[in-house]
Amino acid sequence: MASTDDDVPRKREELERCPPGHDGRGVALFDLAYALHERFKKEREIDDLNEAITLHRDALELRPVENEEYDRFTSLHNLSVGLSDRYDELETVDDLEEAITLGREALALRPPGHPYRDVFLYNLGHYFWDRFLKKAENRDLEEATQLCRAALELRPLRHPDHSPTLRFLVLCLSNRYENQRSVKDLEELVTLRRAELELYPRGCAEHVAHLHSLACDLRRRFTQTAETCDLEESITLHRAALEQSPPGDFFRSSTLHELALCLSIRHDKHGVANDLEEAVKLRREALQLRPSTHPRLDASLHNLACDLRKMFAKTEAIRDSEESIKLHRAALGRRPPDHSARSSTLRELALCLSIRHDKHGVADDLEEAIKLGREALELCPSTHPGHDASLHNLACDLRRMYAKTEAICDLEESIKLHRAALERRPTDHPARSSTLHELALCLSIGHDKHMVADDLEEAVKLGREALELSPPGHPDRGTCFQNLARDLRKRFMQNAATGDLEESIALLRPALELRPIRHPDRSSALHELALCLSHRHDKHGVADDLEKAI
Repeated sequence: MASTDDDVPRKREELERCPPGHDGRGVALFDLAYALHERFKKEREIDDLNEAITLHRDALELRPVENEEYDRFTSLHNLSVGLSDRYDELETVDDLEEAITLGREALALRPPGHPYRDVFLYNLGHYFWDRFLKKAENRDLEEATQLCRAALELRPLRHPDHSPTLRFLVLCLSNRYENQRSVKDLEELVTLRRAELELYPRGCAEHVAHLHSLACDLRRRFTQTAETCDLEESITLHRAALEQSPPGDFFRSSTLHELALCLSIRHDKHGVANDLEEAVKLRREALQLRPSTHPRLDASLHNLACDLRKMFAKTEAIRDSEESIKLHRAALGRRPPDHSARSSTLRELALCLSIRHDKHGVADDLEEAIKLGREALELCPSTHPGHDASLHNLACDLRRMYAKTEAICDLEESIKLHRAALERRPTDHPARSSTLHELALCLSIGHDKHMVADDLEEAVKLGREALELSPPGHPDRGTCFQNLARDLRKRFMQNAATGDLEESIALLRPALELRPIRHPDRSSALHELALCLSHRHDKHGVADDLEKAI
């Protein structure tokens, strides 16, 4: 239908010639409504859209059933589009609700096999998507996803609307994954991202954006499945995107951030120092590209601080620890109490202060760490993904506080929090072994204070499980050997069961192999082994044991 600047007055004249009861009134109403809607699209005058909707309603009333010219369908479709456009302008939910109702009826008039069914599947999908954004109800997202997937099936590769439909389906699945964390959605997302990338080859303006998006989803899939090939491909794609994103490019800072994240994850998995060093370098560049007004500055500050904390754990360079604390404080200043990521910065800052306390013994650091840990836990309800880590970290700091003050309430609260964390860390959870180890340590300390045999028995049981979950190569394996050996020696002192003492000695030998000269825990492991050998000498009188103990 032609549309010119003169359409509205001309169509209004035509309507005036078709009074109520005239055979041509339905067509005249529709034509004027259509012309007003077209003028609205150009001039954005809301009065034009309001009048168009009113006229479309009048036309629809004159078209109660479908005919050979598809008049009712045409009115349903145009009225639903008009209501959707008005919702975009005014966000009146009633308009969106009516658009959905009309869209459903219009789709019913275009059954499977109809040549234009894809259009109405796509439009109705968008209406549900808009309602999902407004109300955050998952059923709307489900409906939008199903309709869009059906539309894409009717729009194959060479269809002119294949690309926007593919993009819409990716958007729906990406949001559904964020809400539900379904690996199935992530699998489909990766497949669709690859299809998008093929539509935009190297040199195309959108190629870098699709490289970046595919790489991000591969990294997300790695976090779900631990398939190293996904992480490696993500790094390769991010490097390719970075090469095509010169300084000043829109995607450069986000690509720097994501590549650094992948390298940091690979470092955590394999311990390669070069990965962490490159991650820190990339984080610094990303931070420089984000001025104080950048909406994601807080994330850049937080992530660089986390990698510097990891760097300090390897090098013990105090400047890394100090800079990490400084950056976390800056990030926290940009993450107010209602910020979704405040809890993670609170937790990380508390961890940095706790580490500095362990290094220098400053009581204020530990007190602040506990205060921050409590706030982090308050911001992480039981359904929050960071709830278990908040429980664990606060429990560790309370155990440290008990070591300084011997306030039994701190130790009891630590045990309570570790038990809660353990419930949220099942057998396949990567951090279960650390909570087992820490809970066993607390129970062992409690046994020393109150001599409750059950505490020691449980500590031994937990220690065995922690060791089983720390295979060769695990960073905590040496600690698990040593702590279980210590608790078995304590049990020997109570029960005089030689098997406990022998097992303790057997565990301490591999613990020492994992604690070479200059290792900070080598002296404590040697001391523990000397104690065991001395006890065995006292029990059996073997001179060699005494000489080795000395």
